[in-house]
Amino acid sequence: MKVPLGERDLHLLQIETEIKNKKRLLIKKKKDLDKKYKVNHYLSDVKQNYSKYYQYIVKEKQQQYNALLLLEEYMDDLMKTEKLVDDQLRVAKHDQRDIIKEIDKVKDELDELIE
Repeated sequence: MKVPLGERDLHLLQIETEIKNKKRLLIKKKKDLDKKYKVNHYLSDVKQNYSKYYQYIVKEKQQQYNALLLLEEYMDDLMKTEKLVDDQLRVAKHDQRDIIKEIDKVKDELDELIE
């Protein structure tokens, strides 16, 4: 059974949104646990687990950010060194704008995690 492309995209967007919400919730709980840990040291195992997951998310987001910067640099070099025809140059510039938007998005997410 084939699912129409629009429905599939909407479903994938919903899943992505849910994942982001879960990550935000876990980060919030980690920060809450940090505060509560100062009062209740029995929460150390729970705090440690959240801390590990938090560090994993930050590392993952930083790697994503670095990869996008590298991709943007590659696109910039490609446009400067290659003799692209008008259509190719237009597509490359469009792709580069998309990459820059994604870099900004990931940077914002990383900043939110580090706060």
